[in-house]
Amino acid sequence: MLSAGYRVPSAENSVFSTRYKQQCRGETMVQGLVFNVQRYSIHDGPGIRTTVFVKGCPLRCLWCHNPEAMSGRIEFGYFPERCIACYDCTRACPNGVHAVEDGRRVVRRDRCQGDGHCTDVCYAEALERLGRWMTVEEAVAQAERDRPFYEASGGGVTISGGEPLRQAEFTLAFLGLCRERGLHTTLDTCGYASWSALEAVATRADLILFDVKHLDSATHRALTGVPNELILENLRRLATLEGRGRITVRVPFIPGCNDQLANVHALGQLVESLQRSAGGEVFPVDLLPYHELGLSKYRKLDRPYPLDGTRPPQPAQLREAGAILREYGLSPRIG
Repeated sequence: MLSAGYRVPSAENSVFSTRYKQQCRGETMVQGLVFNVQRYSIHDGPGIRTTVFVKGCPLRCLWCHNPEAMSGRIEFGYFPERCIACYDCTRACPNGVHAVEDGRRVVRRDRCQGDGHCTDVCYAEALERLGRWMTVEEAVAQAERDRPFYEASGGGVTISGGEPLRQAEFTLAFLGLCRERGLHTTLDTCGYASWSALEAVATRADLILFDVKHLDSATHRALTGVPNELILENLRRLATLEGRGRITVRVPFIPGCNDQLANVHALGQLVESLQRSAGGEVFPVDLLPYHELGLSKYRKLDRPYPLDGTRPPQPAQLREAGAILREYGLSPRIG
């Protein structure tokens, strides 16, 4: 969220421009808490991309495939099958997170302060640090390594999470510097944020991937932990915002959660109305089939997986959903 007293800059704001140049000289260090910088990403916007994943998310989606992004703190992952019982971590951690009791290794995650001492000494790689602070300049420098791939494929840089608008100042500066250096920019957002934060960041993004989980608010709360009124209101305001990037509506298609035909019809009605309000602009709809790739991440965090046993949707289900959306004049893309 934007900090108290923070003024949202416009593209022509000279104060922002000065701040920007100072930051590039190292005089101002805007930092973000990042848990992954994924190179050669092909699912987070057009072409080959680098995706910067930030920590912190206001939602708790049952199907989340990035559970390490939920917390806004530095955490650690633990792979017990890699542990060689050297117990260097027990000696390195000052907070008693790692201990040995009755000859068994014990992990007390509630004591973790995120200082990383344990991961620094674990040469067996049984412990993994999840999150590190990066300046905007550092993040952009990593993204620029693959500029030739972006230019050849029509790709660029995406900021995702977690929820990038939880770190709005970092996201704003990151997308701005990427644009200044000629990189295509994409924002991947759940839309659950203040309008002032979304409005500012949307004008720095060439493309906005906007997630819609469910159209019924009570069901949305049951699936994600929050209602959907703010999300849908932000999406409607975004549709008519001047200077924003193009919008793609993305829908995770989760069997037993949001695959009901009534919900698909409601989605079609929503996007149809958004396109009318935007003067006929086309908003592509991406149906993203559920997958189980995040299951191992819950294990390394010692968390139960809420949708254990859920299987990906059948092709026939996806075809039926696509046919419904085409009834509303949309051209859905699957996958």
